[in-house]
Amino acid sequence: MPEQTPASRLWQVPDGDLTAIGVAREERLRIAYAEMLEFVGESEQRGLGKSLGFKDTSAFLTDTLRISAREAKQRIDHARATMPSSSLTGVPQPPPQAATGEALTAGDINVEHVHAITTTFQACPAEIPVEQREADERILVELARQAGPEAVRKAGRRLRAIWEQDTAPPEDKEREQAHPLRRLDITRRKDGSIRFSGELDPETAEELDGLLGPLAKPHKNPETGEHDARSPAERAGDALAEIIALAARCDELSTQGGERAVMIVSVTLAELENRAWHAFLDIPGISSVDGLRRLACESKVVPAIFGNNAAPLYVGDASRFATPAQRRYLAARDGGCAFPGCTRGPKWTTPHHVVPWSVDKRTDADNLVLLCGRHHRVIHHTQWEVRMNGHLPEFIPPPWTDHERKPMRNLAHTTPPRYQQAA
Repeated sequence: MPEQTPASRLWQVPDGDLTAIGVAREERLRIAYAEMLEFVGESEQRGLGKSLGFKDTSAFLTDTLRISAREAKQRIDHARATMPSSSLTGVPQPPPQAATGEALTAGDINVEHVHAITTTFQACPAEIPVEQREADERILVELARQAGPEAVRKAGRRLRAIWEQDTAPPEDKEREQAHPLRRLDITRRKDGSIRFSGELDPETAEELDGLLGPLAKPHKNPETGEHDARSPAERAGDALAEIIALAARCDELSTQGGERAVMIVSVTLAELENRAWHAFLDIPGISSVDGLRRLACESKVVPAIFGNNAAPLYVGDASRFATPAQRRYLAARDGGCAFPGCTRGPKWTTPHHVVPWSVDKRTDADNLVLLCGRHHRVIHHTQWEVRMNGHLPEFIPPPWTDHERKPMRNLAHTTPPRYQQAA
């Protein structure tokens, strides 16, 4: 088996097998952590630490395993949350997250996933019925099987907001809906700059977070290659400035939201007849047909054919681009980037042709899927594949991720079933 290859011989392993080794070893790490939680839970249930002379289980783990007190506490919390027993110390505990423990034991999720899920349920109101807790937990676990911990944390925040709404008194719900908490205090300085503070209701805060997140990420200087020296607060400030500038151009939003840049690909009649395809690649940053194809997905393509004296022989229509109505439909259908686990909203995505437009000239909704920039590159340049199953897109992972290549759909935009009817 490739995953059993000694480390000293990894340099001999082909790229595909090396990737499979990494995936297999990560799975073993997850299973090992589940086994550790079994030990921690049993130790806590027996009171092993006290019987051996320690103050408690945390002190026992800290000294015996040479881990920090913070790590010991986290392991105890994880064991309490995922152990089948409802109580490890005799003190009543909330219902355990059985699905989380099973997924960890199977190697499907990692420590950060477990922490995101258990932290979410530590804030679950006691009024939420057990069956609802279990259904909500299954949603987070399924998301964790295909996405990173940040996506699970974001879904957890949405769940907590729903729980708070479910358990709030009716009069509080009506007041919050009619008058959501939004406040902005602005202090103007003599030089024209401002300092501000304020508060936002959860719904608006989540929307702002979705806007700031992609824009406030650190990035390298394209000219020098140096890492971003801005502090997180400075990056957030620059991102807010971009958002304000975009809002100031609101008259352009209907165009910007439904249309990317126009890319005009010019080729002479002689070049076209000679199939000199390199003429299509004379674009800065594009060095391959795959790169051109990806750029074409994001642009309006207007083919123009010229004679030898630059006389226009044919200028085609930009018929490959999704219409604003199609984009609205795709936003409702996909909820944002459709790649498994991605949390990017519709405004950060581009319609991608499942079957290339050059093959069958189809720009109907059943041949389009929303993808963010990162996952657009993934689909074009890796072994991930996308296809339509009926009216919905599904993604086929590479063989090193899943040797059975089972189709996947994005669950990051999924609303819990019991709330869909009320939405």
